[in-house]
Amino acid sequence: MRTLRTALTPVLVLAVILLGGCGRVAGLLDRVSLFHPVWAADGWVYYLREVTSTSGSGVAEVWRQRPDGSAEEPVLTRAPEVSTCEAGLFSFLFAGPGGDLGVALECGWDETELLSYSPADKTFEPLASTRFLVDAALVNGADRGFVQAPRECGPGGIQLLADGKAYEFGSPVTVGGATFNLSGGDTDCESTVLARSPAALGDRLFFITAPDSLGRLPLPPEVSPDDLTWHLTEWDVGSATARFVTELPGIADLAVSPDGRSVIAAVSSDHVGGVWSVDVGTGKKTRIADGARAHDPSFSPDGKRFVYVEGFKRLRFAKAR
Repeated sequence: MRTLRTALTPVLVLAVILLGGCGRVAGLLDRVSLFHPVWAADGWVYYLREVTSTSGSGVAEVWRQRPDGSAEEPVLTRAPEVSTCEAGLFSFLFAGPGGDLGVALECGWDETELLSYSPADKTFEPLASTRFLVDAALVNGADRGFVQAPRECGPGGIQLLADGKAYEFGSPVTVGGATFNLSGGDTDCESTVLARSPAALGDRLFFITAPDSLGRLPLPPEVSPDDLTWHLTEWDVGSATARFVTELPGIADLAVSPDGRSVIAAVSSDHVGGVWSVDVGTGKKTRIADGARAHDPSFSPDGKRFVYVEGFKRLRFAKAR
């Protein structure tokens, strides 16, 4: 009898689905993707949630979750209308000024609006209007910092953010005996390297870069960014000096701890995945979370824990070591 029941189970499940109608089938096939969690000062973790159905792509919404899993709810189901972006879409989230939430809107094909959203007041404040961006890291809770912008020389370039605009670095960076351009300009690709994942604290900028991409940009189709060697790099804004902290096992998203002593690197390369904690002073790295693909880490306000996205499917929480 047990064998017969086991054999009939798939049939019964299929029958229930069919009796429920096409809508139920479509709902079961929908894919939910999560992106860009930000552990805000109010104790909630905010993130983008997108439901993609079989009929086409979905539209991202801003949701939030308690770290203990006790509550989860939508916050913004549609992007706000601002004067320069009346039909924008949520692009990514970042840590905003004063512990609020930073929201990036994709406006058209080549424009990004950065806004600060106050969950308490449910109000938006404009921060910047720039060319298309994929990431942002503010400095000292202000509307200045660093952004990642794709350019013709490659998919990754770091630019300065000031006065509501993004600017290319005025001079090249020298690190590890190599001199290169971080901003990934539209000209002179021979002097540019791939650089991405800005994370900032005070006058210190952390990012990852691939020195072996120098002179090879834009990369030919047969060369993948996963084939390059990536380094965690620290740049001191005050002294305009840079150093390689350590080599990373693949392409990573970064988060710097509130005390500046460590950096979390969530690796999402084809070759390896997981989360590493890097001691900034010594360069020692310790694997603190397994996983095939890890993305978008964010520290808790006290620096004791962090959150990241596993495979764009679920939020994962862990202790920072």
